Amino acid sequence: MKEVCNILVAIDKSNMSQEALKRAISIAKEKDAQLYIIHIIESSFLAPVFVSSIDEDTLRSSITQQIETLNEEAKVDFILFIESGTPASLIGYKAKKIKADLLVVGINDKTDIRNEHFGSTALKLIQKTNIPVLIVKNEVVGNYNKMIFPTNLSDYSKESILLANTLFSKTSKKYISACESLYELETLEERISVQEKKSYKIELFKSAKIKLDEFLGDVEDGEIELIACDTSANEDLLENIEKDDSDLLVLGSKGVNNLNSFIFGSTATYLLQRSSIDTLIYVPIKSKKSSSNIEEKDKSSAIEQDLQSRRDEIRSDFESLFEEHLKIANWNIPEAEDQKIAEGLSLILDEKLDEIKQKIKEGRYQEKRTDFWV
Repeated sequence: MKEVCNILVAIDKSNMSQEALKRAISIAKEKDAQLYIIHIIESSFLAPVFVSSIDEDTLRSSITQQIETLNEEAKVDFILFIESGTPASLIGYKAKKIKADLLVVGINDKTDIRNEHFGSTALKLIQKTNIPVLIVKNEVVGNYNKMIFPTNLSDYSKESILLANTLFSKTSKKYISACESLYELETLEERISVQEKKSYKIELFKSAKIKLDEFLGDVEDGEIELIACDTSANEDLLENIEKDDSDLLVLGSKGVNNLNSFIFGSTATYLLQRSSIDTLIYVPIKSKKSSSNIEEKDKSSAIEQDLQSRRDEIRSDFESLFEEHLKIANWNIPEAEDQKIAEGLSLILDEKLDEIKQKIKEGRYQEKRTDFWV
């Protein structure tokens, strides 16, 4: 795993953004890395009025002063970018341009609507950049003391472990894995005897422990715990994480390439959204070898493959459209509750989707497609 040389931290006016900056400064100091800081003036239907009223030099001076206050002791070299546009797109673009090895973002309390938007920005960055993202959820009180690694023994999980060990080599570690076979065994209780179930449990647990030990054979030492699932793997893992004294959760995810992946509620998403501790998550780039294997196995039609490639973009556009209309409604009806507005917009979107489905059923889009190509 290569060393971290370039760190990009995204900041806004929130309190946790300041904590993210503190953490980024700390890591840059420890790793002797170049620190880049980006502040986004978010574009919206008010952008021309809002941006024109801002003196960028004054804004830059104010932000620089805040940074220097937090950086007074570490004295890390930094470069500040101030951009106007969509946060996820600009942060992702800048991260790739400077060849960032790590992105750092802060997430506030979930009741803060601004944070919910920035939280969606964090998810988009995780999904699209293939750059490790450190999500800061808590006040910085020093270096991380203990990392906890939920693992499903996959290659992308291994890469996230190696990355974290490179970033925080002095931090203690705990590796946990859920033995889901034990939970599945409970569903067969009417088909097997109590004695058989007991015997199977012992063998399954023993086999899972051997696999976990083999998987961790070439990573740094740490605590190892295999969890016998009583309910679902996600719930049991989360309970273990919340009870532990770890202050950094490390996750690996395979990304957004299929319906069982990151955005559709995988273990990584479940833990990321519900865990109370800071989280480092990494979606590694697939190797050419693995990509070719996937292509060989993929017998999807050309239409299915095209739709698959569009899913992320459609979801992102759909979410952005929803958020844009929510802002407009908030501006026009400031006294209305955000939740009520969101519920109303959701109903409108549901109605529109039903209309589209009906048009598809009636074959009306076939006519439009023909007219377009003629």
